[in-house]
Amino acid sequence: MAGRPAWVWEGLGAEERAVRWGGLAEWVEWVEEAYAPWVVLPPCWPVHEGLRVELAMFWYWHRWVVGSAVNPADGVRWHNELRRSAVAWKELATCRHEPPVRHHGQIMADRNAKRDEYLAQAQNTAEEA
Repeated sequence: MAGRPAWVWEGLGAEERAVRWGGLAEWVEWVEEAYAPWVVLPPCWPVHEGLRVELAMFWYWHRWVVGSAVNPADGVRWHNELRRSAVAWKELATCRHEPPVRHHGQIMADRNAKRDEYLAQAQNTAEEA
């Protein structure tokens, strides 16, 4: 789809999504090997949507750095950001993908209700100004 960043997969056909999944999976395998022990991901990384999107961004960024960047600072920036993100990714490395506890839904509902109260408060304040 023209105008969309390559890492945004919404609206893609099944065939194109499969191609991108395959390419991303190959790249993730490479990055885990090439950048071990910094990069440690759980095998369930594909089902963590936020992590999948972030990895896809790094993938496309890496492709740009090795194929189009002319300033070595771009490559250094990519490496620095990869290492920084890898610290956060390690928190997921021990993910066991257990189903959420029963009360998780209630906690989220309570949290959303509280958020809605603050949204209403913020909207009223904006309207009064």
